[in-house]
Amino acid sequence: MSFQIEIESMITAFIFGNLFTILLATSYQFRSPRDSASRLFTFSKWLQLGYWSSLLIWDDLPHGFIIPISNGLMLCGGCLEMLALLKMLGLLGDKVKIYYAVFIVGSVLSYAIVALFFNQSGLRIATASLWVMLFILYPARLLTADKYASPLQKMMGSLFYVYAIILGVRAVVALEEPRMTVFSGNLSQELYYIGLYLLMILYNAGFYLLSNEQSHERLKRIAAYDELTGILSRRAFMSETRVKLDLAAKRQAWVSFLLLDIDHFKQVNDSWGHTIGDKVLQSFAYTTQDKLDLGDLFGRLGGEEFAILLEGANEEESSRKAENIRLAIMNSTYPEHSLQYTVSIGVITIRPQGNSDLDKLYTISDTALYQAKQNGRNQVVRAKWT
Repeated sequence: MSFQIEIESMITAFIFGNLFTILLATSYQFRSPRDSASRLFTFSKWLQLGYWSSLLIWDDLPHGFIIPISNGLMLCGGCLEMLALLKMLGLLGDKVKIYYAVFIVGSVLSYAIVALFFNQSGLRIATASLWVMLFILYPARLLTADKYASPLQKMMGSLFYVYAIILGVRAVVALEEPRMTVFSGNLSQELYYIGLYLLMILYNAGFYLLSNEQSHERLKRIAAYDELTGILSRRAFMSETRVKLDLAAKRQAWVSFLLLDIDHFKQVNDSWGHTIGDKVLQSFAYTTQDKLDLGDLFGRLGGEEFAILLEGANEEESSRKAENIRLAIMNSTYPEHSLQYTVSIGVITIRPQGNSDLDKLYTISDTALYQAKQNGRNQVVRAKWT
């Protein structure tokens, strides 16, 4: 009897825990009204609140009616909770949606069949436990198998695995004890409720910590990459270049700095319009990127001016690469128009002394670029370190 009172206390704690989470999540959504993952998370909590509340009135309503509905709320709530997490992490593709749609329908139907036609509480518990275990195993694998996952993501995935094991044990015990109910007192039930309560607390906190982590990563990507061309922004390019110059200085390795400017770009905008001008910039970035190697840095400094840092490239290698880029641009055309364009390039190659060389590299390569413009454009001019 004492254990039953404890179970009822746990259920009450789940009710208030979900209610409190809903209040916090709703407050959060006032700040981020377009956060669909958070709205889905909140809806899943409403369903779970309905499930835990219904447990307290099971004895007051016909079991054939309340039990399928109650557990349907639990299964749908748990599934939507995992979908909210995957959506927030950007992992909710079409295949995953189909996977969980099948799981939601399959879990609700199979539980209803068990509840209506077999009506053994142990079998019902085993069925629900196995479905919830399947709900959480997929995100657990995604979060722990990704080598680029953050420590927080890996911790969440590991937490899911631990709870999946608890659910598996509970299912086995329920099959061995057909009369086991949600209020029965045994070790598997204790582990289930304690594990579920800890999961609720940690998952709720982890969901919004991960949400903030994802928002921070998105802001970093926005700051690091040029929105139009998809290559490094000026600030990110300069920052990463300074790091590479420091490393090259320690190794006494060659680096080459290329400054590129699309010829007569103002005329492109004036003649064809800024929309076509943007397309030209995108085409230029794509064509140039295709001629670079994995370790090369490529950034947009502003307007039609771009820069490249070639790590470990001497004069011969950098001249060859610069000429390949010039020829590729000259021979490219914008697909929807007969528009052709060219590029002028200023190049300098040095063994750097440190990241303080960057300003001088830019100034000298800019002088070489200016010379290429004066000489008729569509050419590569090399500068010397002075």
